[in-house]
Amino acid sequence: MNFTAQNKSVREIISEIILKLFENKIKLFTVMVLSAVIIFTALFIFWRSNTADRASSEKFWEACVFFDSGDSIRAITSVDEVISRFSKTPASYQARLLKADILISRLKYDEAIKILKEILDTGKPNAIKPLASSEIIYVYDSKRDYPAAILASNEFIKKYPNHFLVKDIYLNLAEYYFLSGLKEDAVRVFNEVLVKFPATPEAQKARDRLDYINKINKGN
Repeated sequence: MNFTAQNKSVREIISEIILKLFENKIKLFTVMVLSAVIIFTALFIFWRSNTADRASSEKFWEACVFFDSGDSIRAITSVDEVISRFSKTPASYQARLLKADILISRLKYDEAIKILKEILDTGKPNAIKPLASSEIIYVYDSKRDYPAAILASNEFIKKYPNHFLVKDIYLNLAEYYFLSGLKEDAVRVFNEVLVKFPATPEAQKARDRLDYINKINKGN
């Protein structure tokens, strides 16, 4: 009895080992399959992403060529295709920026502002956001809405103090104050340019404008 029991015990142990090995193989196979699927999916996404980036960039370049040649109708068509087909690519946000430029040239300021604010909210890469912000200032300038231009300029300076456009934004801000009849604020900003950006062409422009304002004040 004991021998039989021992034999059964051995058989059971062997069966358990075989079953475990079989289960492990199944698990290993499953892991391998899952890993292969994940790798394939990642490669496919990477390939699709690169393909989309190339295709969107080429289409955007086509839109730029049309815009450069003065064919704004075909430029808009190409731009809209980039935006609709490749909405998640950097080129789609560049296309939005170009579309805003085209709308501005057609004096469709409200439509341009809407697009530019979308870029500010979701634009990629982040480097495109200050460009959209400066375009918004330009729209308000074109509309001669100086109070709005002042607000937008101050917001730009606050968000992007080290951007390469910030010196021009300062100068324009001072001009908007001046055109709004706020001469003291204009003088303050021109002086900020002298302090923040000494020995630059912008500082010279600020100095010239301060001299002009002083002459006006003396004349009064």
